[in-house]
Amino acid sequence: MKNLKQLAEISNGKLSGSSINVDSFSIDTRTINPNEAYIALKGENFDGHEFISEAALKGASTAIVSRPIEVDIPHIIVSDTLEFMKNIAEFNRNQFKGKVIGITGTNGKTTTKQIVANLLNGTNLCHKTLGNKNNQIGVPYSMLSLEDKYKYSVLEMGTSEPGEIEILNAQVKPDIAAITNVSMGHLEGLRNTESIAKEKGNILNFYSDSGVAILPRDSEFFDFWSNTTNAKEISSFGIDQNADFRVANVEIDIENNLTHFDLYFENQREDMSINGIGLNNSLNAALATAISLHCGIQINEIKHRLILTDLPERRLSVKESLKGSIMIDDTYNSNPASLKNALDSLDKLDKKKLCVLGEMKELGSDSKLIHKEMYDYASKRVDKVLCIGKSWSECDFDTNEKLEIFNDQDQLYDYLVSIIDNKTVLLVKGSRSTRMDLIADKLKK
Repeated sequence: MKNLKQLAEISNGKLSGSSINVDSFSIDTRTINPNEAYIALKGENFDGHEFISEAALKGASTAIVSRPIEVDIPHIIVSDTLEFMKNIAEFNRNQFKGKVIGITGTNGKTTTKQIVANLLNGTNLCHKTLGNKNNQIGVPYSMLSLEDKYKYSVLEMGTSEPGEIEILNAQVKPDIAAITNVSMGHLEGLRNTESIAKEKGNILNFYSDSGVAILPRDSEFFDFWSNTTNAKEISSFGIDQNADFRVANVEIDIENNLTHFDLYFENQREDMSINGIGLNNSLNAALATAISLHCGIQINEIKHRLILTDLPERRLSVKESLKGSIMIDDTYNSNPASLKNALDSLDKLDKKKLCVLGEMKELGSDSKLIHKEMYDYASKRVDKVLCIGKSWSECDFDTNEKLEIFNDQDQLYDYLVSIIDNKTVLLVKGSRSTRMDLIADKLKK
């Protein structure tokens, strides 16, 4: 906890009013809580200063601003409110005595962050990224709450264009850095998977001589990352026979929302289970186990906490649906790799299988081809594929009784309700902007 005088000194700001203590911050008046400090960020299309009166009415104890304001709460005036966050984040990181874990990757960042934080958050407190705030605003914002009462901090870093991970890595300065995977995604900002791999690999540039890298052994970029990092130690995870933490014999139990697997490491085998479904979650769990063992957590404790971990919503979330059916809500986002993983989760299920697909965004000039390839992949694994969106309707599909394409969500929903029953499992997935979550919510029992 810091007071306004300390915050003003760290940020070279000017304090107006009394110096009160501040222990939490907000950058959004829609979700602000009483006694939080409101930071008025300013961007190209918004100005947080316009909402300061609203923040005060909702109980904000103070405000951080970049111009003089008339409001009856103490406030700090700084040259730039985003720079204020970066300055406080840098101060907190430099003062922090615990271990910092950084996580990036195309898929699974938030889920893996959640698993790692839960495994580390036993007798010791673990700081973590707030939600999925992993960009150039979200990372310093999350670090505003980094204090010495924590023993660990788990921070995720995202990117949509070259150079972002390098910037974020310089703020986070992780002691342990992990890459979940790399696949097609954000291709409009990062040209191809090679560019993505290089960008994600910037998390492996450590600011100390004792860095630990945790890398996906199954990735075609494993050797590239291993040869370019300055890590003192490299550990790997995956299904590859050479992985240091090797996943095998994965069994997905959709009806009980569990994934069971064997984990081989350090000449031993452990039966592991995680709350949630999908091969990817067994890999995320293996990565999290590797990190936790590096942090001194015992394997029995890891196994116990793993089964109790609550994964983020809308990432392969199993829900009861209409007419006794089962729905897998994977509507948080979509790209080819995450869609394949979701479809593979249905593989051995003895039920009528439907997948409901919105578009995959940010795939660049090959978007049409990629959508066609993903339909081909899906059609071999499910009984019916229901699609909505321009990217699907413009594809040159062969006539196929498995495929239905819809123009709007109401039409799609009505058709779905007419064909599901208590022997149906349906997967609902799409990029965030397609709002497939609206269909998923209507289908929940």
